[in-house]
Amino acid sequence: MTIKRLSRPEPDLLERLAELYEAAYRQEPLYAEKGKGRIKRYLRWLLKHARGAFWIAWENQRPVGFLALEEREPVPEVHEIVVAPDWQGRSLSEKLMEKALAYLKEKGYEKVALWVGEYNFRAQRFYRRLGFEITDKVGGWLRMEKPLQAKERASSRSTRKAVSTSESKTVSSGV
Repeated sequence: MTIKRLSRPEPDLLERLAELYEAAYRQEPLYAEKGKGRIKRYLRWLLKHARGAFWIAWENQRPVGFLALEEREPVPEVHEIVVAPDWQGRSLSEKLMEKALAYLKEKGYEKVALWVGEYNFRAQRFYRRLGFEITDKVGGWLRMEKPLQAKERASSRSTRKAVSTSESKTVSSGV
């Protein structure tokens, strides 16, 4: 298994990621986009907002996981982590997060945030293990943040009131 940062999507990649997304969310349907059309629109949205901050885990020619983040100021946000059912419980989510967090540290960010469903307890446990803490609640979503302890950036304001561009969308992590 290898993890590569996406530079340019291949023609059939959207279809393959949609299949991966559907399979990963079968056991967590509350926070999933439903229907191939909606899933593909959501994936296009992720790819557009990630602007290269999108990692895919490959087993041979098959995508088995991905992570998308958006470099927002002052705090970037992880928008999605998806892992194939047969790869769940094998530390792939951690490996994807390591790549994304190392990337953000290199760029000098002080912290990272994400939104997770308030009833997605499995994902919340995962994020807590990685050092994320709940900082806000909006509707059925919890905002979690993690310090990166990177070199200082110009802004270190609190992001408690920050609102994700994806907040109105159904966005959660499929870890």
